[in-house]
Amino acid sequence: MGFSNRIKPALETLGKKCTPTYVVVAVATAKGIFRPLFTMMDKKESPETKKYTALREGMTEVVAIPTYLFFGQYLPNQAVKLIKDPAKQVMARHNTSFIGVCTAALLVIPALCSITVKPFTDRIFNKNKGKDIVNASQKLDVISPSTEPQVKTPITQTGNLAVSNRLAPYKPLTIANFMNTGMRVS
Repeated sequence: MGFSNRIKPALETLGKKCTPTYVVVAVATAKGIFRPLFTMMDKKESPETKKYTALREGMTEVVAIPTYLFFGQYLPNQAVKLIKDPAKQVMARHNTSFIGVCTAALLVIPALCSITVKPFTDRIFNKNKGKDIVNASQKLDVISPSTEPQVKTPITQTGNLAVSNRLAPYKPLTIANFMNTGMRVS
């Protein structure tokens, strides 16, 4: 018995029972594990940024997995109860599962993450920031050393042109203006 004969039944079984929910839950699980790991391995970022980003990515997937399961499994089961014909129930289950997973990914998960993840990470990472703000406001020197108002240099008349220290007037960016100015790197 060759390798293809052994793997064929497993692939057929997996294909018959696979739903969109299983696929997105598997992807969300992998993202929940590997994205924080890869974020923490980034050597160019500061440790505080890495910790915040890794926690936020992991928590997003913790919110996403149950949401996918609810919208991809529970709602199709409830929708099928409304249909009497067994042949149409199978198609309705697949369609509502797909629509539920898409709705969860596009609308529900971002909304839930805005509600839950941001306050949680703020609570963890902003414990000492309130104390720092109070200390910074006590150290803030708002008295200016100069009491004299600063006046711009007056416009001088040279010939027919008025020269000042003002910026040149705004020219809208068009292809002609762009081509005439060229690209300068400072």
